[in-house]
Amino acid sequence: PIPPPPYEGCVMPRRSLWAAFAALSIGLSGCAGSSARDLPQCPAVVNYTDTQLMAIQESINRLPKKDALRGAMQDYETLRDDARYCASLVKER
Repeated sequence: PIPPPPYEGCVMPRRSLWAAFAALSIGLSGCAGSSARDLPQCPAVVNYTDTQLMAIQESINRLPKKDALRGAMQDYETLRDDARYCASLVKER
């Protein structure tokens, strides 16, 4: 099921919640003493060209302000940011 949109008066923006969840997950995973094979697998992030990014943004801009796809695209952006962050942590080890 698709999650409902954030409600009025919500204390934390969705992006902050994802960041807090990611930090908590990483902190609880105990990666510090793990070997490379025990580290979490991060999803690959597809790289888009500047032309593709502009086309995507133009398509989003044409959507009505309250369209459900706007929220879904924001969630997707957050997931991409989380995947990049995960990859940076694994790369450091």
